[in-house]
Amino acid sequence: MNTVPRVAILGGGISGLALAHRLCELKIESKLSFEILLLEASSRLGGTIESEKRDGFLLEGGPDSFISVKPAALNLCKRLGIEQELIGTQEKNRGSFIVKGKRLIPLPGNFYMIAPMDAVAFLQSDLLSIPGKLRAICETVIPPRKNDSDESVASFIRRRFGSEMLERVGQPMFAGVYTGDPEELGILATMPRFRMLEKKYGSVIRGLRSDLKNKKDAFNAARGPRYSLFMSFKDGMETLTKKLSQKIPAASIRLDSRIKKLSYDEPHGRWQLTDSLEGKIDADIVVSTLPAQVTASLFEGTQNALCELLNKISCESVATVNFGYRRSDIGHALNGFGFVVPKVENNSLIACSFSSEKFENRAPKDFVLLRAFAGGVFGKNYFNLQDTELVQTAEKDLAELLKIRSRPVFSSLKRYPDSMIQYCVGHLDLLLKIDNENNKLKNLFLTGSSYRGVGIPDCIEDAERQAEKICEQLISSNRCEAKS
Repeated sequence: MNTVPRVAILGGGISGLALAHRLCELKIESKLSFEILLLEASSRLGGTIESEKRDGFLLEGGPDSFISVKPAALNLCKRLGIEQELIGTQEKNRGSFIVKGKRLIPLPGNFYMIAPMDAVAFLQSDLLSIPGKLRAICETVIPPRKNDSDESVASFIRRRFGSEMLERVGQPMFAGVYTGDPEELGILATMPRFRMLEKKYGSVIRGLRSDLKNKKDAFNAARGPRYSLFMSFKDGMETLTKKLSQKIPAASIRLDSRIKKLSYDEPHGRWQLTDSLEGKIDADIVVSTLPAQVTASLFEGTQNALCELLNKISCESVATVNFGYRRSDIGHALNGFGFVVPKVENNSLIACSFSSEKFENRAPKDFVLLRAFAGGVFGKNYFNLQDTELVQTAEKDLAELLKIRSRPVFSSLKRYPDSMIQYCVGHLDLLLKIDNENNKLKNLFLTGSSYRGVGIPDCIEDAERQAEKICEQLISSNRCEAKS
């Protein structure tokens, strides 16, 4: 039997890679002796982060950026030595649109997610009806909710800004992030800052204004001259995952290794992992970065209480279609980062990113790159279309909205089934119950987008936190000896 403790990590997406990398750092810093084994079911690392160069275009399959206001991703880039590869968004095109009646309506200036900070600009926009706009700016005099319990995103927006703001702005905005239903998503897990502002200031708008006035707003503090709110890399987001994989010893990575079963060997005090070829892998510590429902499926009738809780965390599916066009064939000015589509528009698209206008060097001169999104909770019928039909449907709707006069020079479809985690009402309470059940098991750790944040910085932060807990566990259990 191997006497050196082994930490097995399930999943080679951003969470698994960040955790393995941090363990490698801690191993050197602490001079501890333990083995790291990263197990990935597919033939590549990176999960939904996929970048592809094609005829002068730079395509992103999954995330095309990360936010800079949460420091974990930026700090990791600095430690990896890839800070100089970072790029921000193009200043000239900072803005976005919302579809209304087959038109792209620009979001008014100084608009924070669902909060209109410039009342004059908001009242002059065509985004809502006059009654809808008046209701929204009355948010400053709406009494705050006294109850501290969770509520749906829809309830929060409807209560503070009105039903029309929910239908026309809130729903598509949150669909662009979670592809979910705001009637189901919980405000405490998705937008806790808004609830905090309401509680502290009695109003979201007043709270944001106060933060801005006192220069305490996280966005302004982090942005500065070097970083924009959204950051990417010159050669695409896969720069990050490739660099992480290079920093992890090759012997610690095993691809095409799909784990089918997890069981705890009580007499020997170790976990036993069974792969798809019925091979057995022993590990002292197991970390699952897989979606919660996938993790639950590995126990095969054991750990029923934990599995029941994990299965309450649901997922939605999304497809992305990259389209390359000649700039001269598009009638719209593309003077923004993209658009989102309210459910009431009955469109096949959730959103579209103007990739080549958002970041530099995403398309050759005189061409543009657009990335359309379909699927989610309200678009299952589109996600389930055959590939050709899905691409054709997205192309047709895109052409109508952007006044495109010809076929694209190419299209590229990527599907991500069950990849969009849904933080429903009560998610934080559910996490507490999951942690309580998980603590009853020995040396099982859970991280990834299912739990404490879906964004890249959130996943990195939690993965690194779990890595530090694992090292503490190895030290406290006396299973890990320091190197001389």
